[in-house]
Amino acid sequence: MLALETPRLFIRPLAMSDLEDVHRLHTDPLVVRALFSGEPPSREDTQEKMERYVRDWRQNGFGFFGVLLKGSSQDRSEFAGRAGLRCFENTADVEYGLCLFGHVAGRGVGPELGGAILRYAFEDLHLERVVALIRPENERAIRAAEKIGFAHVEDRQYGNRMKGFYEVRPSQCGIDCQSGGPRTDAC
Repeated sequence: MLALETPRLFIRPLAMSDLEDVHRLHTDPLVVRALFSGEPPSREDTQEKMERYVRDWRQNGFGFFGVLLKGSSQDRSEFAGRAGLRCFENTADVEYGLCLFGHVAGRGVGPELGGAILRYAFEDLHLERVVALIRPENERAIRAAEKIGFAHVEDRQYGNRMKGFYEVRPSQCGIDCQSGGPRTDAC
């Protein structure tokens, strides 16, 4: 099984066994405000998302990871959130997404985590770029994205709301991808 690691984090693909942790995450007050417009998702909504997250790994070879804060052993690690990559809206682009519990946010976990995932995206998957959508009022997410190299491209209308469209390329986050060439069949 693919796993990434940083000094403070274990990062491994989400599995259906993570359903309860992900539902707790999706109903965390900070997450509800930032991602779900103030309306927490039902358990069924979370289960549908989890099924998609697991399916993405099978179909694309990438997807969302479960993020665990290291404890004294892997068994004692704390589920801190989810983050990863997914195909973006019927395009060839791959989108980065991040969702952490409120008590974890603001401790530098986002940039540490994002850096590991972008290294995986560029060095292992050989992507040419990764995109992100961020609501303009989500200043914390904007700062975290900029810390790992994302740059604002433009604002775009998505459904009934405006979101910032960001992108990052390997050189913008200090990654030199000489081997393997770009992957063009990601999505």
